[in-house]
Amino acid sequence: MRKLITVIATLGLMLSFSFAQFEKGTMSAGGTLGWSSSTYDGEAVSSTLTIAPSVGYFAMDNLGVNFGLSMVTATPEGGDGVTTTAFGLGAKYYMNSMYAGGSFNSLTAGEADAVTHLLIEAGYLYGLSDAVFLDAGFDYTMGMGDNKAGGMALGVGVVTFF
Repeated sequence: MRKLITVIATLGLMLSFSFAQFEKGTMSAGGTLGWSSSTYDGEAVSSTLTIAPSVGYFAMDNLGVNFGLSMVTATPEGGDGVTTTAFGLGAKYYMNSMYAGGSFNSLTAGEADAVTHLLIEAGYLYGLSDAVFLDAGFDYTMGMGDNKAGGMALGVGVVTFF
């Protein structure tokens, strides 16, 4: 009986330490950089460059508040590029190397009015060192108000915690 209690207590401590990975006051910085090219019937149609930095602050253990920016430039072959910029504010909850969260985002493209959407995300952090992680995630975007656009995306980025 004594060994069983010792084993249960040890497992409980290990489990509690694994959930206290990110403590209150920890900050994060990261982002993604991407490029894509589209073709149609073997001909180049467009190319897209994405730059999306983000910062975060853990308001409580394992719960980070995040602010992100995004700039996407899409250039049709032989045409002028269109640049969209977006900013978002949200939160992520971390459990071991996994996280889930959401954010409210506002997007503008040239002279057009800003559109808003809700981003729901989940992902996995793969440790490259003690404080630097490869961030592989899934995003679901849902338009809000008159914006009926939505979509899904897979992405990879790098994030550091300090």
